[in-house]
Amino acid sequence: MKSANLLTGLFAATLATQSFGAVFEITGATAFRKATIQSVHALYTASGAPFRFAHNKVSADYENADFITFEGTVNVPGLGAGTVIRCSFNGSIEGLRAIADSPASDPNFIKLSALTLTAATPGANEPLTLVSGQVPAAQLETAEADIAFSDTNKAISPYASYPMAPTNASVGVVVFSMLASDGSTLTNVTTQQYNSLLANGYVPKSLFTGVPADASKYVICTGRNDGSGTRSSYLAEMGWGVANPVQQYLVVGSTASGGTTPDRFTAVQRVPANGLNIPGGSALATFDVDPGTAGTQAPSALATSVSTVWGQSVDGNGGAFSGSVLRGHMALKGTGVRVFDTNGSDLLGATVEADLITWLSLNDAVTARNGGAKILAFNGVKLDDISVSGTNMSTADANKVYYGAYSAWNFQQMVRRTDASTETVALYDQIKNAIPTNLGSAGLTISSMQVLRALDGGPISPKSL
Repeated sequence: MKSANLLTGLFAATLATQSFGAVFEITGATAFRKATIQSVHALYTASGAPFRFAHNKVSADYENADFITFEGTVNVPGLGAGTVIRCSFNGSIEGLRAIADSPASDPNFIKLSALTLTAATPGANEPLTLVSGQVPAAQLETAEADIAFSDTNKAISPYASYPMAPTNASVGVVVFSMLASDGSTLTNVTTQQYNSLLANGYVPKSLFTGVPADASKYVICTGRNDGSGTRSSYLAEMGWGVANPVQQYLVVGSTASGGTTPDRFTAVQRVPANGLNIPGGSALATFDVDPGTAGTQAPSALATSVSTVWGQSVDGNGGAFSGSVLRGHMALKGTGVRVFDTNGSDLLGATVEADLITWLSLNDAVTARNGGAKILAFNGVKLDDISVSGTNMSTADANKVYYGAYSAWNFQQMVRRTDASTETVALYDQIKNAIPTNLGSAGLTISSMQVLRALDGGPISPKSL
C-alpha cells in the first residue's frame, strides 16, 4: 500500500493538487484477468459510493484490459475514500519477478494523473477509455507491485527461492486449451506432436493427420515469451522443461480478403534473439507486421517478443508478450503463407498452406474461437461444449478436469509481498474470496477438484489415494 499526492493537469494550462488515499498495485497473469477486474469492480460497487476507472480497451471490453486503474471508495475494512487499485497484466513469471525483484523489475501502471485525461464526470460509474490499444509511454509509470497472479507455482520459476506470501496461494484452477488457427482441419494434438513443434518450429501437417497429401502443408508453432505462465504451463505439461529454449514463430504479415479487417496471415517469422524487428532491406519489409490494422508496419512494437527471464535470448525462443496478441493471430486463416527465418530469408521458397498451433488459457481460447480459431482435443480429450459455443464450462467438461481425464490445467497462484501492510492483506483476502464467483470460462474452483498434482505438469492423482 502507498499513498499519493500528485500535481495533475486538469486542463491544458491549469495545474491543481490531486490527493488520493491508499494506492495498491496488482500485476501478473492474464488468465484470471477478467475475474480479478470483476472482483475489484465489485468492491467499489458494494461501497455504494461513486467511483471511476480508466483502462486501455474500448468500453465494452474493459474486463479484458491490460492496464486498468480504479479510484473511489471500496468495501474493504480500513480503507476509505480515494482508494486506488491499479492493475497491469503482463504475464505470470513477470508477476513473480515483480514481487521478488523490486524495484529493478517493477511493472508499468497507468499514471494516477492519467485519470484526469478522459474528461470524465467525477463519480461516473462507467469505463473511462484511456486509449484503444497500448497506453502511450507518457501515461505509464513503474510502481512496486503488492499482489501478483501466476498460472504456475513459483517452484518452477526462476524466483523459487524468494519469499512470498501466503504459504498456500492457490486461488483457483486455470484451464488451458490447444488451439488451431481459423480454417484448420486438425482435431487433436498429442504431447509427442507438440514436442516436435517445439523442437523444429514447423513440421509437415502429415505428422498430425497421417495423410500423404498433407506432406506439402505445414503446422507452425507459435506461443508466448518466457515471461508468461501460459508458456511455463505448456513446457511443463509436455515434459520439455520450463527453462529450455524452443523454436517459435509469430505472424508478421496479414491481409484482408474483403473489407479492411485482416482475416488471413501471409507471413510468419522465427522469432529473432532480440525479438521481432523487421530489417528494412529484407523481404519482410513489404509485409503488414501489425495484424490488427491492415497495411500498417510497426516493427519496433514487436520487440516485446524477446524472452529474457531465463537468460535465453536466442533465436526462436521468443514469443508473444500477451495472450491477446496470440488470440488475434489464431483468428486468421493460413493460405498463401511465407515462412521466414530470423534474418528475413524465405525458408520454404514458396507460399504454403499453414496452420498455427498454440496453447492458451481458456478465456483467451474462447475469445479466439469466437473469432474463428478452433479449439482442439489434447491427447484425445476435448472440452466439447467450450469448443463449439460455450463461454462457461459445462458440467461434463468440468468433470474431465475435476476427475483428471483432461490434464491441461494448473492451480492459479495469487501471491503478495511478505512485508505487506495490514490494508494490503485485507484487500488480498477480499479479492481472493471473490475470485471463485467470477471465474467464468477462466477456470474452476479448487473445492470441486477430485484430483491433485504437486507441481505444474506433474502426475495427477485422485484425492482419495
